[in-house]
Amino acid sequence: MEYKWKAMAVVWIGIFMATLDGSIVNVALPTLTDYFKTDITTIEWVVMAYLVTITSLLLSLGRISDMIGRKIIFAGGLAIFTVGSGLCAFSTTEGQLILFRIFQGIGAAMLMATGVAIITHTFPPRERGKAMGLIGTVVAIGSMTGPVLGGFLIQRVGWQSIFYINIPVGIVGTIMALKVLHNDEKSKGQEFDIPGALTLFVSLIALLLALSEGQEKGWGSSFIIFLFVSSLVVFIIFVTIEIRAKQPVLDLRHFRNRPFAAANISALISFMAMYSVILLMPFLLQDELKYSPQDVGIVFMAVPLVMSVVSPLSGWLSDRTNSHVLSSIGIGIAALSILSLGYLNDNSSFTEVAFRLSLLGLGMGLFQPPNNSIIMGSLPKEQLGISAGIMGTMRNMGMVIGVAVSGAVFSNRYVFYGNIKSSFLPAFHDTFVVSAIICGIAVVVSLVRTRPKSE
Repeated sequence: MEYKWKAMAVVWIGIFMATLDGSIVNVALPTLTDYFKTDITTIEWVVMAYLVTITSLLLSLGRISDMIGRKIIFAGGLAIFTVGSGLCAFSTTEGQLILFRIFQGIGAAMLMATGVAIITHTFPPRERGKAMGLIGTVVAIGSMTGPVLGGFLIQRVGWQSIFYINIPVGIVGTIMALKVLHNDEKSKGQEFDIPGALTLFVSLIALLLALSEGQEKGWGSSFIIFLFVSSLVVFIIFVTIEIRAKQPVLDLRHFRNRPFAAANISALISFMAMYSVILLMPFLLQDELKYSPQDVGIVFMAVPLVMSVVSPLSGWLSDRTNSHVLSSIGIGIAALSILSLGYLNDNSSFTEVAFRLSLLGLGMGLFQPPNNSIIMGSLPKEQLGISAGIMGTMRNMGMVIGVAVSGAVFSNRYVFYGNIKSSFLPAFHDTFVVSAIICGIAVVVSLVRTRPKSE
């Protein structure tokens, strides 16, 4: 077997574990709330701690992997993720579980910061789109497997089993990574920008905390305003440090590269729009259409199921056609899908819901592989780690901002329509119209890249 396919198999294991874990834990939140006898606001941090940790570390880890080698960071990430999974399973309080999820998030960040970079370096440029499509497939499979497998394990074995399942897979993956992956070239004479990394970390943590807690504590509360102001001030300090640094953790000149900048902004906006669907659709399905949790999981499978088929095809096409146009068409279809979902009502059939969700899977499946390929192909190969880090940061920022924005819009419209049960559908509709408009902005940003680089 060619080395590139062996490397792909190893990276698949890491990405599959990280994706599976995210979707499995979401299913377990009601069970964890009951088990630890706590409230939803506290238990949400089982997800948020993981997400915030990954987002705040991706850029720094991408830079470190370019300096010391991606193999050691990827294998280390698998090992840390596996140990973190075991610790999560042994948690006796919600505080312990949240702490160990932070540890697990460090491992996941190491995987995300290097996995795509390893594949980009391994596959030739003419096959990069196909490789990104295959990675999109494993992300979709992980997302699709999580709710179904999680529901089965939680019901039959207990919530601890959703973490135990990572241990044998992680051990095999770590051994394979150490044996299979080649030692890549390290950038010599490099120094790590510690002041830049620290200020970026603090700025992102403050921003993510403000976005995640704003709805609960009130956007006008002194604590949330303090977090936003702190994030902005520290970010300005970060930019000042990066402009003066000889070897910055994030070279801001990268964003003068139009394809790179536009593709990253498109990714950020697309995940903002997509996560409004993930946040609000379960409430429509369970509270208005009276679906069981199992039925919700089944109908939601329409998105990753279509993505798992479309992503490899989209990646293959992007290697042979204008990938800018393909990704723009994809995000346009996603925008129309989100708009159509906003018009669902309490008489909508299972088929209607599944069809409109499958359109979202089609759009995202067409959009992501070419868009990721553009990001990873826009910087030189010695900076693949930072490319993957920026891409992952944008994706995770989009998720958090999307949840915050859609939650705020929905709450505002729900009160506007009378703050009663019948207010749900009109508020739901308005929120999805806003999300579709946000997604439409991504179409415009994506089309900006169609101009040649030479301009």
